[in-house]
Amino acid sequence: MSLKRAYKKNQFIISPVLLILSAVGLVIGLFGTVLSGSAPGVLGEIENTLGNWSYWLLLIGGLFTFIFAFVIVDLYRKLSEFNDLYETTSKSKFIKNIARIETLALKLGPKFEDKVIEKEEDYNLDR
Repeated sequence: MSLKRAYKKNQFIISPVLLILSAVGLVIGLFGTVLSGSAPGVLGEIENTLGNWSYWLLLIGGLFTFIFAFVIVDLYRKLSEFNDLYETTSKSKFIKNIARIETLALKLGPKFEDKVIEKEEDYNLDR
């Protein structure tokens, strides 16, 4: 299984975990640079251990926090649109929107691709 396929299959778990990790890095970087000296407990020890690497942690943590927040918002926007188009009870509306539904299913992962195939079979559509 390729890395891209594995990510697509588990993106609803991987993206939030990476967002949390990058946010933790951002907070540690903040306490190591901007809020230096006011870090509570464990963060103060981490700040002392990191030294000048706190600036890099602040930069990378901030960048990845922004990226993964965007990824999660985009995922849930696509999921909402997919559900709106997919849940129709009208065969004609489904056929009218099939191109967009398939595009969204490809972006959301294999589970959604299987749902589209199943619905096409229910409506007796040829692929």
